Amino acid sequence: MRKLAAILALIAINSLAISQNDWNWHQKHYFADSSVNEAGVWMNGHYELLSNHLTNEVVNQVIFDGKITRGATAYLDDLSSDSYTRLSTGTQGSMWFRSARKGSWRWLFGVGYNDVAYAALRTGVVQLYLRGNGPYEDQTMELGPSFLTYHSYQSAGIGFEKSTAKTSWGLTAHLIKSSRYANLNMGYSELYTAPYGTSVEAELAVQYDATNTSQNKLGAWYGTGYGINAFFQHQPTSKSPIISFQVKDLGQIFYEGADRYRVVDSFAFNGVEVENILQLDDSLISGGDLDSIEALIGLKESHPFVRAALPANIQINYIFPLGERISVNLSLRQFIRFGMPEISAGMAIRTTPWLTLEPTIRAGGFSRFDLGLSAAINVNQRFQLIVKSEQFERLIAPKKSTGQYLFVGGQLKF
Repeated sequence: MRKLAAILALIAINSLAISQNDWNWHQKHYFADSSVNEAGVWMNGHYELLSNHLTNEVVNQVIFDGKITRGATAYLDDLSSDSYTRLSTGTQGSMWFRSARKGSWRWLFGVGYNDVAYAALRTGVVQLYLRGNGPYEDQTMELGPSFLTYHSYQSAGIGFEKSTAKTSWGLTAHLIKSSRYANLNMGYSELYTAPYGTSVEAELAVQYDATNTSQNKLGAWYGTGYGINAFFQHQPTSKSPIISFQVKDLGQIFYEGADRYRVVDSFAFNGVEVENILQLDDSLISGGDLDSIEALIGLKESHPFVRAALPANIQINYIFPLGERISVNLSLRQFIRFGMPEISAGMAIRTTPWLTLEPTIRAGGFSRFDLGLSAAINVNQRFQLIVKSEQFERLIAPKKSTGQYLFVGGQLKF
């Protein structure tokens, strides 16, 4: 599990990029701007560190301090080992150019950067990593099913969109150059520590895939893949609610010869003395000669071809105006292969023609709940800037806050 800390450290110091359709409904929700068909360029960056159990204090210690204090992690002892600890962390960003419309069609060209990890771990794994097995003597700790997946890649894309008076839809396709990939999958696994540590028994079913990390991220090219984003948006009239449906990050990356480590074994340690570690009897190694710690736990290494799926997700937004100065956004997001539904809501209040403020709340997904505030600036319907921050849970629960989120996006229309 030391690799988990390494992964988190890498992604924390290195932006979920928004699609073209996100910016369309952003314009209408924040600025009441119906001129979404003009040519322009937009850029955005996004950082998040969200969890339902891991507090900001613990995560900061793991990433920045290199020392985890027992006081900061003591609350983990109150959690059930068979519950799930979820984590979403990383940065993403993109820049896109939108051509002038010819008829009802327009072209899109862009580049992007993604450095993000998602995890759903049995809390027992987190407890063992942060607390050790000492506090859990005479307990059987559930360790799986658990997963952690990490992607770091750069992309270049092209797409199109088609608009009518009421409906817009579009598609973008991306060529991906991957510079890092890691994936930890743990099937049914458990660990038991007898009182006073007199014996340890475990059943493990673990597979860990990872690419090389010898080159810097911009220069490395360990895998090649594709990604597809698609959207559909409908608004019957200019004063009607907007319904937006999106499929994001549908695709795969292919790696030739990734490093794979597998453990599928049951073992028990009973009163092993350090000076006798090289004279372990066959009962500890399931027969055969012991020539390494890897042999003791049945570790196998290989270098197979790996096909890694992107974290595809579906997002639905419902935006409806309340008069001329207020707009409400309800959003639902669900990852296709993992995770829990994420629900968020915001009320944009246009305090002046050039400034909009929006309090937000988010629940589910990879975190518990997050409170935020967005600010949007509009200059002559030409330059538009949005800053979203969710840092306010700590005002309610300063010692148990688990959310950090920041988004910055801007558009210049031609």
